Amino acid sequence: MNSKQYFGTDGIRGKVGIFPITPEFFLKLGIVIGKLLFKNSIRKVIIGKDTRISGCMLESALSSGLSASGVYVMSLGIVSTPAVGYLTKFLRLEVGIVISASHNLFVDNGLKLFLKEGLKASSFVEQKIEKELKKPIIYRNMIRCSLIKKVNFANKEYIKFCKSIFPFYFNLNNIKIVLDCANGSVYKVAPRIFRDFGANLITISVRPNGYNINKNCGAINTNNLRKKVLFHRADIGLAFDGDGDRVIMIDHLGNRVNGDHILYILAKFLLYCKNKKEGVVGTVMSNNGLLIALKKLRIPFVKTQLGDKNIIKKLKENEWTFGSESSGHVIMLNKSPTGDGVITSLQIIKIMVDTRLSLFQLCSDIKLFPQEMTNIKFSEHDVVLQYKKIEFIVSKYKKTLGRFGRILLRRSGTEPCFRIMIEDEDKNIVSFISHELKKEF
Repeated sequence: MNSKQYFGTDGIRGKVGIFPITPEFFLKLGIVIGKLLFKNSIRKVIIGKDTRISGCMLESALSSGLSASGVYVMSLGIVSTPAVGYLTKFLRLEVGIVISASHNLFVDNGLKLFLKEGLKASSFVEQKIEKELKKPIIYRNMIRCSLIKKVNFANKEYIKFCKSIFPFYFNLNNIKIVLDCANGSVYKVAPRIFRDFGANLITISVRPNGYNINKNCGAINTNNLRKKVLFHRADIGLAFDGDGDRVIMIDHLGNRVNGDHILYILAKFLLYCKNKKEGVVGTVMSNNGLLIALKKLRIPFVKTQLGDKNIIKKLKENEWTFGSESSGHVIMLNKSPTGDGVITSLQIIKIMVDTRLSLFQLCSDIKLFPQEMTNIKFSEHDVVLQYKKIEFIVSKYKKTLGRFGRILLRRSGTEPCFRIMIEDEDKNIVSFISHELKKEF
């Protein structure tokens, strides 16, 4: 259970206009960040945002708080989360901020915080911020407030970075790609990058209006992408989420390829086939089918809690390179300091080009078990009691599971609900338990 009040699995997130996603809170948050996180005389921060309508309002409040603390604010405009992570490291800044609610719809928004080297803020830093937020605001001398300036170099530098990490001879001239940009932050840069590599490109969900981010599109809903891939007879379909840090793929036959598949491809073709003595990192949600497939390759696998920062921490401890969440957050520390949907996609397509295998063929040796997710909303009153009640009900169905079956109950780090994940070799068992649980709640 999460002991923090505001920070969840990946930053702060919630409904716009409902505390803490309000201008008042973001103003105070800016002041607190300005007070706590700048240790030297170069007090600069970059702020990026996705395309949702509330982004400008929240950025203005946050920037005002930072400025009141004497921090020079560079507003990057619409830019992806991985771009902010990269630029925080590239510009040698102490803080980078993204205003986004990732894969959620426009009614939500939030904040992600990067520190030195483009890494997500640790739980320790988040707890320090929360402790300070409980205190009254103390304003600095307003004469010492700092500038808030719009800059336009962010996407240009990010495009240059993405292209620089692949060899000069890499091209996609014979690859037909359908790109679903989720009406989110990569709606301009992703098509530009893939076209610059020579891809035959079909784009969808590239007309954001502030309200349509992630709506029936992107990594959460790949139905339209699948239809487009089959209609255009494309080699691959790529679906990003609203802030561009994750990707779900569709192969040429219309099959969905998630973060577990992608981690297996990276492990097999960049570790096993090259005889590298490394393992990979997944999470408690990683499919047991992935574990079985990796075991056949004799590639070590370590599980950690959800959240890309937890994966990165474990990778650094083991001096490994690759990790992922099933949802499509893929970490490649040899490419980027954080999860990046565009770079992940380019890497998988490069493997397709180098091996002359389709995405379907790359996934042929891994068989994921059927999974179903049930979400149960909770009230903030007596969360622990509600959790224990659900835990008791869930325990009744565990004896129904097969040898590799499991039921995982957890509190969501991004929404006010409990998530129950059911997994088993037998699809009928998964469906039965899921149906029964829905009747219970």
